[in-house]
Amino acid sequence: MNKVLSISVAAYNAADCLDKCVKSLVNNQVADKLEIIIVNDGSKDATAELGRKYQAEYPNSVVFIDKENGGHGSTINASLKAATGKYYKIVDSDDWVEKAGIEKLVTALEESDADLVLNSFYNVQEESGEKTYRSVFESQDPKLRAAKTLADIKDAYNPVMHGSTFKTQVLRDCHLKIDEHCFYVDNEMMLYPLPYIKTVQVLDFPVYDYLIGSVGQSINMKNMIKNRAQHVHVVEQVARYYTDQVTDPVVSEIYLRLLQKIINKQYQIFFTMDSKQAKGELLDFEEYLQKHAPAIYRQVPEMIGRKGQVISFNRRTGYKFYGLTLNILKPLMK
Repeated sequence: MNKVLSISVAAYNAADCLDKCVKSLVNNQVADKLEIIIVNDGSKDATAELGRKYQAEYPNSVVFIDKENGGHGSTINASLKAATGKYYKIVDSDDWVEKAGIEKLVTALEESDADLVLNSFYNVQEESGEKTYRSVFESQDPKLRAAKTLADIKDAYNPVMHGSTFKTQVLRDCHLKIDEHCFYVDNEMMLYPLPYIKTVQVLDFPVYDYLIGSVGQSINMKNMIKNRAQHVHVVEQVARYYTDQVTDPVVSEIYLRLLQKIINKQYQIFFTMDSKQAKGELLDFEEYLQKHAPAIYRQVPEMIGRKGQVISFNRRTGYKFYGLTLNILKPLMK
């Protein structure tokens, strides 16, 4: 049977959570139409044994790939290379899917020819288990449900991996290759295919359960400071891609909306650090943007809200008073 949907499950030291994820994918009425690609990313626990076990138990649905550690991006690259499904979706190993949601999604995908299919999803608090309904749109306009193109959603679409399913051929057409040994590459996953998306379909039901609130998550600010070089790398990559590849005004508008968010987060990281430590890294970051993404560089003060006051002043004064201005204006940025 030809597979309707390939699902990439990145699994690194995931022995304690992988079962819940996989069981949500196989215990439904459409499991035979799924290609569940579990990619063991050099785990040091029992993840590989579990992956082989699931492949043996569900040979018609589960494909297991065992590889050396390369980070989340490497699991996307490996699974996309192996994928045979008409569509492709990412489900992290500590997340899971709704039974009714995945069944309705696969049914819709069988009939769809859209390049990008969008769904709502749930945020799930790790400690309490409380679920919050989330949309991929920043607006409740009912017209969005009937969207057929990126132009129809450009004013409200917020690119989010948990709410997105891509036609596999589109990802191959754009020669998608995600950075390896790096956090925050979900931004690359969502932004690089955009110039190749011609048609969209909006399905108004939740599919994905996204676990949040873990102290170990890469989006925790302490971890973002620790891994800041990787976040800088991703921001620089997607900013340069925008300069080199994005020409369509509709794609540009959507691209800039997400880019604004991650650039704002990058300056938040710099401003949270000790000013003496951050100054040199901030200057290097600004120099990169000015050279490789000058349009983005010029827009930064507007893109980052009140933090832009610090940046504008220091650009005019050569960053001679960076620490002083940061201390004076920090209360205004809260």
